[in-house]
Amino acid sequence: MNIIETKPGIFLVDAPGPASNVAYFQTAEGVVLMDTTTSTEEMTALLQLAELTPEEIILVINTHADGDHIGGNSLFDCPILAHQITYDRMAAANRPQHEMPTQTFTTDHKQVSIGGLEMELILKAGHKPDLTMLWLPQQKTLFPSDLIFENCYPYMLGSDVPTWVEGLRSLADFKAEVIFPGHGTLCGQETIDALVDYMDTSWKVVAGHFEQGKTLEEILQDPMLPRPAGWARDARFETNIESIYEQIKHKRA
Repeated sequence: MNIIETKPGIFLVDAPGPASNVAYFQTAEGVVLMDTTTSTEEMTALLQLAELTPEEIILVINTHADGDHIGGNSLFDCPILAHQITYDRMAAANRPQHEMPTQTFTTDHKQVSIGGLEMELILKAGHKPDLTMLWLPQQKTLFPSDLIFENCYPYMLGSDVPTWVEGLRSLADFKAEVIFPGHGTLCGQETIDALVDYMDTSWKVVAGHFEQGKTLEEILQDPMLPRPAGWARDARFETNIESIYEQIKHKRA
């Protein structure tokens, strides 16, 4: 677990393994925290590394409802802000009340100003229907959450791949100086391009086979399916192709 200060008061924590990345921002009123990783134990360790206490956090932002982004929510007594879809997904999963967001919004775009820090929360969906990015316009710093898995097979179960690709392609419009993904470490346009190529090519190959009536087992044998060299979590190769197959099947039904 590494802490990187990329701009004054803007701290990024790249977490190893399956845990989500976390970021925190020093403001004139206190610390704003983005995501709370997998558990209270892991979040406590992160706070200790950052030399912070839960009481110093004045706002928590959840980018979406996946367990590796909300697991430490219950440590904090401050407001927890998330999209209404995130709240609904957490409620449907029977998350305990002390983990739930306390403030929600329903629009695709929300501006937040706190302690001199300007933030924009932008619903992008794709990875999950509630996937929300965080953009700091003054610092030109973008937190696309799990739209980006850096140097790693993305997790596609429950996703909408065409919407995901559209969201990735839109990131260039921000002209961000810093991009910090949900998993991995600092990245740039080349990482985004590689993900777009992987998803777009996989979709087109699977769709072509689907139109020919081939089974999933037959499709998985096609060497034209992309397997990017060096990407971690290769076990997701088959599950991602299965997810794409099921999405295409659903759209054709």
